[in-house]
Amino acid sequence: MFRKKILFMQNKVGLAGFGISRFTFLSFSTEALIAGFYVAITRSITPIFLVANGYRLEDILSINVFAGLFSLLLGLLLYKHGSKAISKPKLLITYTMERILWFTIPFMWGNKLLLTLVYGLAIASTLPTSIYMQTTILTSFNGVSYRRIVGVRSVLGAFSSILGHAYVVLTLAMGADGSKYLNLYETAFVIGMLSSAIVALTPANIFRNTKTMIRNGNLDAEAKATNSFILLVTVISSYTLLNMAWTPRIMNDLEAPDYIAASIGFAQTAASIGSSFFWISRNTKTYRIALVLLASMPLLVSFTPQPELHILLALIYGFSVVGVNMYAARIYGDLVSEIGVFRAGTLLASTSSLALTLASIVGFMVSASPPMVFLISALLGAVGLSIALTGFPELAIVPENHVQLYSKIMYQTSISSYNLAVYAMSESAKASLRIIGLSLMLMLLFIIYRTIYYVMIITGG
Repeated sequence: MFRKKILFMQNKVGLAGFGISRFTFLSFSTEALIAGFYVAITRSITPIFLVANGYRLEDILSINVFAGLFSLLLGLLLYKHGSKAISKPKLLITYTMERILWFTIPFMWGNKLLLTLVYGLAIASTLPTSIYMQTTILTSFNGVSYRRIVGVRSVLGAFSSILGHAYVVLTLAMGADGSKYLNLYETAFVIGMLSSAIVALTPANIFRNTKTMIRNGNLDAEAKATNSFILLVTVISSYTLLNMAWTPRIMNDLEAPDYIAASIGFAQTAASIGSSFFWISRNTKTYRIALVLLASMPLLVSFTPQPELHILLALIYGFSVVGVNMYAARIYGDLVSEIGVFRAGTLLASTSSLALTLASIVGFMVSASPPMVFLISALLGAVGLSIALTGFPELAIVPENHVQLYSKIMYQTSISSYNLAVYAMSESAKASLRIIGLSLMLMLLFIIYRTIYYVMIITGG
């Protein structure tokens, strides 16, 4: 009897724990479902809206350069000086501010400087949202459950993104030219605020204090975290640069209507639903396929003259992008216990910001020649593929002892390069401050001299 009572109590505890976990799982899943629609509209319509209003490829790249720099600066400030404690109000504020900033973009297109500022802030605002969301999910789930929530969120987000992209295509194809873009932004804003309400209803007890979850791992863990970051930055830079150049290619070079350009995003998202089910159950070596496809796609886009064929390319590309995202989730999910949840979440979220900056700067430098933009995108993808095939045991095509050697060389090189860059920036900043101080002192002396000169003239001295 006593044994049965104990078993009954254990079952109740298990069910209660499962209930809390199930509600948390449902909250994050619902957020991804609703937010996917908002993200699909705002991210896909903005480059189309800018191109339709006369912005060229170099204009879009220059705007993204500042957006990436804003994101990097904000990310550095958050990591160095921000509180590591994740709370519901903090996530909710950044989450809502992001949606407000994206909604203001269509009102700023007439002033390029103001648009650059607002767009930069909108892009930068996605970083703290991503960091806080990634950290919260990494805290709430681990191991298999983490990969499961990532997979479910990917599928639900892709499903709602398809609806969002379909809505964009239909609105652009049938809407009035003067109001269709604003209607899209208004719809996205309303849906985005609905996803904010879901975040507000999420249980507060899952927002744990991550200060106790910040640590430095051993050398192997630090090397894998750093090398994974480098790999993802190069791959996402290729992806980001291609997406920025794809819309001008469709609308300007091939002279296709705006709804064809919008169909590119729709096709990528449509491919991601089935792709999520495919990639989530595959062994790690299969992710080589995703990296190969991603590296080769920029050249295919550049040399394909028929706009309709670009939709097929977008389907293939969407399939490969999901594979890369799944691999990234697996890497950082495994690294949480080694480097801490906040560092893992921050590194994972920061890859997009650094990739955006790198892609925009490099793309802007060669924007006068659009084929070069696609070539640079392909080269970045090839670099990422090379890193994966030589520096990661689960993907490598070289002997394991060579992998360990290449991995340590890449880690040490990246650390040395980082230290050199920080030293150079620090010294440059100090030199700049000295020059500014000297200039101000000379100006002050000049003003004093001129004042004494005029006083002497007035007094007859």
